[in-house]
Amino acid sequence: MNLNHQQIQITAEQDAESDTNKLIWFVVGLALSIIGLLAAYIYQQDPPASRFFEKSEEYSAFYTDAYKAKSRSLQVKYALVGFLITVALFLIYIIFMLTLYSRIFRLM
Repeated sequence: MNLNHQQIQITAEQDAESDTNKLIWFVVGLALSIIGLLAAYIYQQDPPASRFFEKSEEYSAFYTDAYKAKSRSLQVKYALVGFLITVALFLIYIIFMLTLYSRIFRLM
């Protein structure tokens, strides 16, 4: 059986795009910082087994690889956005505190 690998990859990536909960990964990156980013990179979601009904092993293996790669990419992307927002907020807080302390010491 000759498989169209490009079409399988496109299908797997589209399915991963619709299955990946981007909001959850954003919150994980926002709340857990670097640990959330690592979790997004390590965790690999398996595609639903129903997608392989009456499909060959080669199809299943290729689809699974493409699905996992795309879902990991999305997970890391959205966790990174959350992480960067956390970093930005922390930097803003540091700048605010330094400004506040410098004003207090000038008044003394």
